[in-house]
Amino acid sequence: MKPAKTLLSGIIFFILGLFTLSGLSHGQKQPLTVAEATNYAATSRYADVMNFIKEMQKQSPLLRVETLCRSAEGRDVPLLIIGNPVPVSPIEPRNARKAVIYIQANIHAGEVEGKEASLMLVRDILQQAKPPYLDKLVILIAPIFNADGNEKISPNNRRQQPGPEQGVGIRTNGQNLDLNRDAIKLESYEVAGLVQNVLNRWDPLLLVDCHTTDGAYHEQTVTYSWPVNPNGDAALVEFQRSKMLPEIDKIMKDKYKTLGLPYGGFRDSRAPEKGWETLDPQPRYITNYIGLRNRLGILDENYVHGDFKTRVSGNYAFLLAILDYGYAHADELLKIIADADARTIARGLAPKPTDVFGVEFDLKALPNPITVLGFEMEAAPAPQPGAPVPPGPPMPRMKPTDKKKTYVIPYFADFFNKRTVPFPAGYLMPVAPPEVIQKLLQHGLLVERLSQPATLEVETFKMKEIKGAERLYQGHRTNSIKGEYGKAPIEFPAGTVFVTTAQPLANLAAYLLEPESDDGLIVWNYFDKNLASGGFGGGPSGFPIYKLMKPAVLVKETIK
Repeated sequence: MKPAKTLLSGIIFFILGLFTLSGLSHGQKQPLTVAEATNYAATSRYADVMNFIKEMQKQSPLLRVETLCRSAEGRDVPLLIIGNPVPVSPIEPRNARKAVIYIQANIHAGEVEGKEASLMLVRDILQQAKPPYLDKLVILIAPIFNADGNEKISPNNRRQQPGPEQGVGIRTNGQNLDLNRDAIKLESYEVAGLVQNVLNRWDPLLLVDCHTTDGAYHEQTVTYSWPVNPNGDAALVEFQRSKMLPEIDKIMKDKYKTLGLPYGGFRDSRAPEKGWETLDPQPRYITNYIGLRNRLGILDENYVHGDFKTRVSGNYAFLLAILDYGYAHADELLKIIADADARTIARGLAPKPTDVFGVEFDLKALPNPITVLGFEMEAAPAPQPGAPVPPGPPMPRMKPTDKKKTYVIPYFADFFNKRTVPFPAGYLMPVAPPEVIQKLLQHGLLVERLSQPATLEVETFKMKEIKGAERLYQGHRTNSIKGEYGKAPIEFPAGTVFVTTAQPLANLAAYLLEPESDDGLIVWNYFDKNLASGGFGGGPSGFPIYKLMKPAVLVKETIK
């Protein structure tokens, strides 16, 4: 009997050891997400997410919860802080030289894959006997960024995607704003909270924004992009598109058996061979915005035509691959962003004639083609009588056939400057609207005020035309302006607001304040009262913003 007991004990010990080595046993894997518990028939509501987080807090001391913001409808949006030890303040990871990575999901609450995948990720990291990544990384996760939109779950939302059968939330938040168009104006509680309580506070070196696509048919289950605005640091853009994301894609394929593809859609679905094209470059999109802050960004777009379980699984695999890469390259990534900050400050201290800001862009293909594992396409049946007709000339709708087809095609993802203006040492506003000052501070910029008057040679802008959009967009009639530049010596009185470009966020400052910026504060109506009245003095142009092209010694104080 004794040998049999010993053998049985040995078998049990061996099995338990296998469970430990493999990470998690079935019995340990609690709590389940709503997606898992319903066999992917449903997605989590706000209460489900909060209960899941509370259960994980009971299980692990390596998780702490902060509040990213309070939504318009009164919900506290949770921000999960994961570390070993879990940091109490942002100073701790900086002192320990740990890289901070931030993942956000459910920004569009009909695109729920990241919500489920990020909760699974939290559980599967913290339930391991020795949680991975945390000796080099601090991981921040906002699993339900758009909490208000999430609660409008209905099977009628996003009917173009297969599942979950019980429905998903809506695109907009409780203020009826699209949160992925708010990164410049910061008018939503959620994106304002992101900037204040994540970007300015924790300063993550990498932001991952989880979405779901709306369009093209292909076999790859994950698509992705990097910040594509050409006014960001050029070396960071090149690093992300040529090195970081291709290596993450390889990890995802080799280790997690998940296929990836750079984000976009066919330029012409009737002729896919013409190429694949990425998203727009404006920094109103959060991934592009993070690039202007000299930080790394990844747009995750899960494949809409895959079933819900496939979409969640793909998102989960992508997040693991990102963390694997971040862990293996933590020191390198910290150095890369430190170098970008140093370059930006140095340029502001002594701008050269070759330093420019792009005000008009064009798009070209990257040097290497991409491979889209697609399908042969055919014209879809005509819409039913009475169905809404899209604007523009009639075009046949296309649908995939059962025949697979591999397309090796150009990838149009390289935005470049079509027209530029000189990059200055700083921006001067003799009379700045209080809401403009507040917006600059909200972004985390250094903003100063002249303590003594100064006469300076500056570049002026004389406005010739301003047009507001005919239709409201995100609550605004966005502006476009035309004018001409000049130079003049101007006496700036004490109290003039000054924004130096010798600071890490200089690219963002330029985007906010350049007269012809395609996504600046003028576009978003923050100077409308002053522009409509023909200016308010401060110089011959009557335009409220002046550019200091060469550094000058100024007596000034910081505005807080």
